Parts: sequence; C-alpha cells; structure tokens
Amino acid sequence: MDVVRNFQSMSAKQFMGVQLFELVYLLTLAFLPFVLAIPVVTYVVLTLASTVLFIAFLRKCLYRRVRAEGKVVFITGCDSGLGNACAHRLDSLGFTVVAACYDEKSDGARRLREDCSSRLYVETLDIANENSVMKCVSKVKSLCGSKGLWALINNAGTVKFGDVELTPLESYREVMDVNILGTIQVTQACLPLIRTSKGRIITLTGIQGLMATPGFSAFSISKFGLEAFNESLRFEMKQFKVKVITVRPGNFSGATAMLNKAGLEKIKKSLDEVKTKASLEVRTAYGDSYTDQQYTQLTHLSKSSANNCSNVIDTLESAVSSTNPSPSYLVDGGNQLLDLGNVLIRLRPYLPTNLYEGLIQKYFGC
Repeated sequence: MDVVRNFQSMSAKQFMGVQLFELVYLLTLAFLPFVLAIPVVTYVVLTLASTVLFIAFLRKCLYRRVRAEGKVVFITGCDSGLGNACAHRLDSLGFTVVAACYDEKSDGARRLREDCSSRLYVETLDIANENSVMKCVSKVKSLCGSKGLWALINNAGTVKFGDVELTPLESYREVMDVNILGTIQVTQACLPLIRTSKGRIITLTGIQGLMATPGFSAFSISKFGLEAFNESLRFEMKQFKVKVITVRPGNFSGATAMLNKAGLEKIKKSLDEVKTKASLEVRTAYGDSYTDQQYTQLTHLSKSSANNCSNVIDTLESAVSSTNPSPSYLVDGGNQLLDLGNVLIRLRPYLPTNLYEGLIQKYFGC
C-alpha cells in the first residue's frame, strides 16, 4: 500500500525524471563495454563531457548581477502570460517595474496591483497608438529621472492564424501594425532613456522568427521582421554601450495567451469567420473541413506545450540582471523530452530540404 501511495503522490515531472534516469542507466550499461574496448572513443567522450562541465562551471563563476535598486524596467504586454509573470519576478528582485497593459482593468493588471510592491506601476498602453505610447513613455521618464531606463522588454504582440489564401489583407496589416511598427515605435521612444543608462533592449520573437510554419505566415512575417530589426539595432547601439537582446521562446504557446484556452477560442472564432467569408471557389478547393483540421492541429500543439513559463522568465531575468548577457537566447519548452521546434531550428543547416520540410509538415501542418 505504501508503494501505491508513493506512486500516486509522485508528480508527472518526478515520474519522467525516474524514467529518464533508468533510460540513461540502461544505455550506459549497454554501451560501456564498447566505450572501454575502444580507447579513442573513451577519450572523446571524456573530453566532451569535461568541456561541457568546464564551460558550465566557468559561466557560473563569471556570472555577475547588477544591483536592482533604483533601476527601472519597462515591460509591454503585461495583461497576461510572459509579460505578467516577468513583471512579478522583476518586482520581487527589487527592480522598479512599469508594467504596461492594454487593458488596465484586466485580471492580470488587477493581480499586479494586488500582489506586487509599491515599486511596480501599472500603466495603460496600446503600442499601435502613438498618443498612448507617448503618454506611457512620459510616465516611464518621470520615474527614471537622470539615471535613464535600465531595460525595455518588448513583449506585447498579437497573432492571426490562417493560410495565405484564406487570410484577409486586413489581418496582415493588424499584425504588422502591432508586432512590428508598434514595437519599433515603443523602442524609438525609449532609446534616449536607454542610452543614458547604457542599459538594454530585450525583444521576444520566438521560434516563429526563425522558422515559418503552415498557417502562421502573418505572425512569422512580423517575427522575422523583429529579428532583422534587433540585429540592425544591435550594431547601431554598440557605440553607446547599449545591449540589444533577442529572446526566442520555444513551445510555450499553451501557457500564454497565444494558444491557451482563451487564445484557442479566439482562433476558432477567427477560422470560422475566414471560412464564412471565403469565396465558393476557395472553399471548394480547400474543402469545408480544412479549417477544422487546422484547429485540431493547433489544439494538439497547445497540449504539447510547456505547462508554465518559468524557463522563459528565468531567461528574461538573466537578460535584465546579468552584467554580460548573451545577445540571443533560444529557450526550450514543451512538455516532452525534447522541444521539437527548437530541435529543428538547431538542425536545419544540416538537414536536406525535403527532410526538413517533411518534418515541419508532420509536426506543424494539418
């Protein structure tokens, strides 16, 4: 009975950890004779293992944090998801946080006011509206004083799903206005403050900024655009000692507003509208069940997502607080052993085109 109770109380993560340990143990027993029989293999394995451990140890030794006291961090898109969680985390570390929300009366904005310290300020911001941006940045400037803005985290964005032929041009414009032009508008307004502090600009793009998949053309175009924007800005800001950092979350969509329950409901409504507005010729070509199949594929993708955003928040914390952050981060997500999207990104230069496209179609197509 004790064994049964212990198994029932074991979390899924603990269970997977036990299974992984057993797998590694069995593989070690299976391959150890071959490794010992071939000295060269032994030397290579030991060298690689030693190098990895040494690099990890060196990074830990060299990691230095900035003092959070008096440093202002401006985060866009804090109504929910990554922005909201990041605002909570940075506030707990002692930073002064300006958490910009599209709707200051949203549940996320309310929780920030209730849960966080007096150092956190909730402000209304529509990044696609110039007047809204100027008003919010003016508040940021008043908090920064002569020290300037330590960090801007560009997180706000929107997503539209649908094949190119099925997506209205207006949907493309909306995504570009928010994800690209809105982000650029906020960044330009904050640059004088960031130059003063020699701080950093952190922009979230995601794997869709490196890998376009079926149905996400509008979203991917905007994220590819932000990748180019960040890279140009990084070179331009070197002369001012301002760091420009790109954070690319992997499969966390089910834990954010992108593909959580509310996000999926919005996509379902959008796909239904697309099907209704499509011409008879287009509906005949694609079939009446095509958008339903796409929605089913998205629900599967959501279920394979990481259950929380802690890995991304840890990365954002490092990007804000490290004295020497990396210029880019690819953050593994998913609730399986491997984040398949990130694996494909890393292997793409070495895979034949047909194989790469076949894997994209299998895992992200319908």
